[in-house]
Amino acid sequence: MSNFTLFCSIFSVFLILAKFDQTLATSLLRGRQDNQDPLRYVRTTSNWEQLDHEGRVLLGWTVNTDEGTITFEVEAETHGYVGIGISPTGSMTGADIFIAGVHDNGSSYSSDNYATGFSKPIQDTHSDWVLHEAREFKGLLYNRTYLKFSRLLNTCDDQDYPIGMDTTRLIWALGTSDEIEYHTSSSRGTKSVNLLGAPMPEVDLTKTTEWKMTLDMEMPQNDTSYWCSFHKGPQLAGKHHIVAFDAFVPTLSALAHTHHFVLYNCYNPLNSTPVGDYLRNYTVDTGFKGDHCYVPYDQDAPADNQMAFLTFFCQEYLYVWAKGGKKMTFPPNTGYPIGEEEETDREYFYMLEVHYDNPDEIAGLRFETGVSFYYTNEIREHDAGLLMVGHQVNQALTVPPNTTSFVTVGHCASSCTQEKLPQDGIKVFNSLLHSHLSGRKLKLRHFRGTEELPWLDYDDHYDFDFQQNKHLNSEIVVFPGDHMTYECTYDSSWRKGQVVIGDLSTRDEMCEAFMWYYPKINVDICSSSYNVEQSLADLGITNYTYVDKVGQPDIYIIEPANLRGDYEDSLANKFVWTEEFKREMENKRRNSLHDGQCFGLKDMEAPAEFRVGYPEISKIYEPEDICQSYVPPTTPSGTGRNTIFYPTIILLLICGLS
Repeated sequence: MSNFTLFCSIFSVFLILAKFDQTLATSLLRGRQDNQDPLRYVRTTSNWEQLDHEGRVLLGWTVNTDEGTITFEVEAETHGYVGIGISPTGSMTGADIFIAGVHDNGSSYSSDNYATGFSKPIQDTHSDWVLHEAREFKGLLYNRTYLKFSRLLNTCDDQDYPIGMDTTRLIWALGTSDEIEYHTSSSRGTKSVNLLGAPMPEVDLTKTTEWKMTLDMEMPQNDTSYWCSFHKGPQLAGKHHIVAFDAFVPTLSALAHTHHFVLYNCYNPLNSTPVGDYLRNYTVDTGFKGDHCYVPYDQDAPADNQMAFLTFFCQEYLYVWAKGGKKMTFPPNTGYPIGEEEETDREYFYMLEVHYDNPDEIAGLRFETGVSFYYTNEIREHDAGLLMVGHQVNQALTVPPNTTSFVTVGHCASSCTQEKLPQDGIKVFNSLLHSHLSGRKLKLRHFRGTEELPWLDYDDHYDFDFQQNKHLNSEIVVFPGDHMTYECTYDSSWRKGQVVIGDLSTRDEMCEAFMWYYPKINVDICSSSYNVEQSLADLGITNYTYVDKVGQPDIYIIEPANLRGDYEDSLANKFVWTEEFKREMENKRRNSLHDGQCFGLKDMEAPAEFRVGYPEISKIYEPEDICQSYVPPTTPSGTGRNTIFYPTIILLLICGLS
């Protein structure tokens, strides 16, 4: 038998294998063990996310900032079409959609599309997506399609969607065939990601010590509960640094009902008595599960004010996590300080405030939730701190009903930064922009003198279920005298005629931004509020009283008589709203002077109070518009091919001719 005949015999065996398992044949032809790990391609990209709960769709991406392009790789459990879209809201309407796949004959197809509603996407007049590679894996154990494709970050095409530094809402769909037709609800989904954000710094956690604090209990049956529990910390000999935090939400119930949590440091600011003397018998490990955080103080029964007394010692922010958040790590030159250099074996205590979100008021649901931090005795160069900027949580933050774009602002005054910041300023490296269900756009603005600088952070596509401690692409220096303003844009139309107020529930609102920075300073809150009394007067309310409850007190309107009753209910059902009044109300709360605050929480210092508004500036920051002078290139459609098809044709011809 000649060598060539032997080769053709082996190749015939190869074709038989290919009939039963194309992936194995591809592996033999390419010399790869793809059948052992069908996801090996996507997992080698710079970033990757599982887009569904079952692991059927995996997306990876790499950004080339010099060329302004992004390259995607997707592995999907289908032999039909794969659709990946970028959407402004997470639905089809307004989405830029790329559809591609592999025909039965091995050739590939792709198209650039856009959607105007819940109907078949329309093909774009100019194709800006480029298909680079397309394969099908057909095996006994798995069946998948692999695609590699790219596009410009901003195509300057009205039928495409630009990719920015903020949240990107991806949509996906899988077809059962290559016909572009309706996909069932089980074959589509949405996922929020940050495509251009910097990755979290890498930390070798095997060289750290984990300290976990969790709470395992039945969720209260109330719609909204802020629950505080106390936890022992590690006993430390000397100063250490926390270098990472991670939420512990191990079950679907925990994920669904843990809206956010705040971890606080506990100190005794009054005297030298160790704080452990007050908290030691009330930690979770002693069996005390805690109680509601914000219980009204009862002056007639001091013994009943146990939680108000205990929470007094735990005021300084240590870590904030919100729904959708992932593990947070510190840059290699910073860490959060715990322990004191001159002390040995001191006890440390922490308070965990968990916001349980239970809109259906489910009874008897038990789950565990909590947080871990990772610490080391290898001290880093800088101590990190956490600063909150925004609008205080109160009824001055009121959004009229049926309003689609209402802006509330909170200021961090230049007088605060002038007094509190070191001469060289602070360097911000991470931010968490926080709002609730009515939040649509968030922006943290930065002013110096008469000029507005590039925004510290922003999110024009805010997703309540995707709140990240986002590592910034570069550190931003805030100098003494700088001013910061946090702007929150709300849409109350989903509440169907109800007003939205500043309060604790997810149906209520907050406008708070949390910034990680270094070096650590003694200020935790730099915020403002439109005056509450003025806010009520603007609404014509002349007499009112506060009604105590768990959480923030409610307002009960006494006068005028036509508005008498609960504040929220009266504004929703008795107040006459006009579009002109809504605009005037927004303008006053946005552009009038606020009551400012600037203080540290650790030492329980009295807040510095002052009036603050937007600074007078001559230059407003506008992001560069690359589309003003943009000339779109002629971009061909993708021509990716299944890599096994054409080599097979060629070899068959050679063997046949022999």
